[in-house]
Amino acid sequence: MNSRNTRAFAFGVLLSVCIIGIFYFSIDDKKAPEMNIDRAKTFIEEKGYVVLTKDNYKQMEKTLSNQTSKEKKEQTPNPPKSKESVTAYQLEIVSGMVSRDIADILAKEKIIDDANRFELYLEENGYSKKIQLGSFELTSKMSYKDMAKIITKS
Repeated sequence: MNSRNTRAFAFGVLLSVCIIGIFYFSIDDKKAPEMNIDRAKTFIEEKGYVVLTKDNYKQMEKTLSNQTSKEKKEQTPNPPKSKESVTAYQLEIVSGMVSRDIADILAKEKIIDDANRFELYLEENGYSKKIQLGSFELTSKMSYKDMAKIITKS
């Protein structure tokens, strides 16, 4: 292929791009009609939504909050206060104790309800390998996480 053929090919490509460009920019395609507030509302309502003004929305919020506060007042008569005793225990962890031993002791002393669940919690969250030796004050009101943090000193 010589330079004359290359120039002819380039000229043909340039000419075709110009022709396509002229047609592309001269043909007026249908553009989306301009959206105004009325058209937007009808479009949204056709799609199944509800259109509210800010004032209507604020008024609905106020009535809803009033209704919910009334329902809460009606639903929450003063419940009898149950006197749940809090059990405290001084846990002594010595060398050789594993998470199973600790869970059994705490279940026996009524600090936790289920030894298996507590042991599983320690295993799943990585606390079972961080247990420290020492004496720790635990209560029945503590969560598993609180107890685990205390016995691992973390």
